[in-house]
Amino acid sequence: MPWYGFIHPALAVFTMVYGVKVAQVSISKFQDWNFPLRQQRARSTVYFLLCVGNMVLGFVVNLILHGQGFEVQFTFHMPLSIAVIVLALAASLVTFGRPRRPGELTPLLRLHPWLVVVSVVLIMTMGFIGLLAAFGV
Repeated sequence: MPWYGFIHPALAVFTMVYGVKVAQVSISKFQDWNFPLRQQRARSTVYFLLCVGNMVLGFVVNLILHGQGFEVQFTFHMPLSIAVIVLALAASLVTFGRPRRPGELTPLLRLHPWLVVVSVVLIMTMGFIGLLAAFGV
């Protein structure tokens, strides 16, 4: 495989690590009402953009490889990618809610860590599918 075929998996690993960091911060600061929500909002938005960029990059690299006769097809890779983007978008959107009283979390914000964790698990699943295909299984 050409060198640029490895850009997408490298970005996927970076996105996964960044998603773990976002989920870790979200879970550890869950009860801390004084935590600056704008930082978590920005992290979630960056995570969503990384997920979208990763999907677009994977699609473009696959199109280029297809033109050279190296097309790569993974089972359930595209549907999982769409699910990751939907979960990352939902995680980003729930950070925009406003609490009724200071020091109170919005009910939807309590879903944020779980949305990110599930999306990271799906990214790990896509990586596992890619590794299985790389080893010919």
